[in-house]
Amino acid sequence: MKVKKTFFIVFLFIFPWIFSTTLTISAPTEIFNHSFPRLFTSSGVSNFNIGGSVIYQVEIDFTLTVNSGTGNYWFKFSRLNDRQPNSLLTQYCPPYQESELLYSNIVGSDSTPYLMQDKFNNTYDLFNSTLNQGQSVSLSQIYNVTLNAVSFKNVNYSDIGPYDVYDEMFDLYCNNSETYYERDNAALISESNSIVNPTDNPIEKAEKICNWVSSFLTYDGMLPAEEMGALWAHTNERGDCSEFSSLMVTLLRIQDIPARKVTGYCISANPTTKPYEGQVWTFIASSSSGSNFLGHAWVEYYVPDIGWIACDPTWHSGGFDYFNRIDYLRFNLNIGQWFSIPMLSDVSEFPNPCIVYNNPSFDFIYQFKVTATESSLSPSDQFPMLIVIVVMAAIVIALVAIILPMTIKRKRKKEVTYYEY
Repeated sequence: MKVKKTFFIVFLFIFPWIFSTTLTISAPTEIFNHSFPRLFTSSGVSNFNIGGSVIYQVEIDFTLTVNSGTGNYWFKFSRLNDRQPNSLLTQYCPPYQESELLYSNIVGSDSTPYLMQDKFNNTYDLFNSTLNQGQSVSLSQIYNVTLNAVSFKNVNYSDIGPYDVYDEMFDLYCNNSETYYERDNAALISESNSIVNPTDNPIEKAEKICNWVSSFLTYDGMLPAEEMGALWAHTNERGDCSEFSSLMVTLLRIQDIPARKVTGYCISANPTTKPYEGQVWTFIASSSSGSNFLGHAWVEYYVPDIGWIACDPTWHSGGFDYFNRIDYLRFNLNIGQWFSIPMLSDVSEFPNPCIVYNNPSFDFIYQFKVTATESSLSPSDQFPMLIVIVVMAAIVIALVAIILPMTIKRKRKKEVTYYEY
């Protein structure tokens, strides 16, 4: 589990960028020139099962206040994308995250906020603001989000279709060696080829690679926040969830299997957590007290006519089965390896949350409140509440059964003694 309290926006909730001159937001051509199909007559997704679902209400509240001076701020908030077969934003995606934005309000922006979509189909609210001492800018949003436990455990291998290596998907998620994903490195190529057999189908290759990464790397939760990459992880034989995911993605790409990293956060670091109706989690990050967000990264790889299949090699290494399976404990904020900043160079998916150029003083507070409103989990799965209720009820009944007869006996004895006198 990647738990880093020193940089809460690791997973792109908000990226304030401060400039020495006023900026207005315009649509950058390098992002908007990409063309992707949005509607599909066939979803291209099959053979998956849903093992449980939890519906959450997510309430987001962010405020930044300037303490002194004047600053020009550029904000980029990642949305909780709707990721399912019928979504207008995702292609070949099972119902990992069914999301509906119910409310959005931005106060203090210099210009009308707009929705930006990058080449990986991530969406962001962009807005900018010029603030003087004592002035604030804020964003509030409410979502309904259904997270499904999706698994591909019984895929009929005859249903796997052929890859189209000329599809743009391969340029995005397979063909190119990039920073942190060194698919042209000789050592990584040799390692990937030694793990799999040439005759294996994509799922068989993915299983062998997932198992190998999970056993080869040692989890290191003390690594710095920045990316280290696949080659570093392979050389040093350790990493946190970022390195586990980067190495698995790269080894898959070497086998010509499109793969990508997914980043977001978990509501719990315990894979056995079973959310129940009414349960609430509150995550807060601020300039004064740090953050309690649970950042995490995992993997999706693509199989034709089956879809994007999720795996978590980090949690898989902890003795839990997370090959071809994902749970209802994680919110997805970004897919693909870059977090694009308009008019600036691309950066890793784990950017510094705030870079100050003209050094104005400000405070911020960000709250992400999650409430489980419905759960399909059976009563036997509701461990946190049900077991406590049963145990407490048993204790109360036992105490009543012991104490009540003694009380009655004592009362009768007192009554007899009284009348004798």
